[in-house]
Amino acid sequence: MIYCAIGDIHGELERLKDLHRQVLGYVRDVFPKRPVQFVHLGDLIDRGPDSCGVVDYLMEFEAGRSLQPVTLRGNHEQMMIEAHDAFDAGSSAWLQWVGNGGEETLASYDGKPLRVLERHLAWLRSLPTLHEADAAGLVFVHAGIDPDRFPACGEKVHMWTRRREFLDPRCWTAPALERRRVVHGHTPTRDSFPETDEGGRRLNIDTGAVYGGRMTAVLLRAGEPDLFFHA
Repeated sequence: MIYCAIGDIHGELERLKDLHRQVLGYVRDVFPKRPVQFVHLGDLIDRGPDSCGVVDYLMEFEAGRSLQPVTLRGNHEQMMIEAHDAFDAGSSAWLQWVGNGGEETLASYDGKPLRVLERHLAWLRSLPTLHEADAAGLVFVHAGIDPDRFPACGEKVHMWTRRREFLDPRCWTAPALERRRVVHGHTPTRDSFPETDEGGRRLNIDTGAVYGGRMTAVLLRAGEPDLFFHA
């Protein structure tokens, strides 16, 4: 099994499609008989030009593949859900979301039937916040995990954490993290390149696509070097 993780998307639909084309073409040419599972690490929406298009595209992408992709819920999806649950443009949840890229997301739904937004919100609510590939020793998450309590972390940690002890795997103490590698996004790297620690236990592929950086995908194969793709 090959896993392909894709970092924060933030409404950048055309770059996401470009990454899918690159990865699928490479796998078809180089590993034609090996299945690949895509894992989108969350923050699909906000700040970028077409959040509505990204959600619509990923819903179709999931339905159209024999090996179903995994899409995780990030903190921006959670903010959108909570803002709409509040149903009050003056609420703190609404103001937090709009002030963190939600305004651009609302603009991407302008002119669309209300049922489109409702269908998208229902799908976003259904998304998990963590995916474990036990056989490969991989943990996929949007922001990170609790390095002391994993797997007893909770969704808030999965979507929001930037705890220093998580970012430094030398501080990880949870026995369940032994021989595990955590692949995440959420914290944009400063140089638009993926970031990993010396031991390779943590891999951050949020390379700041919506901040002038790149969108990154990584192919993960047991016992083989990581292969990176950028758009």
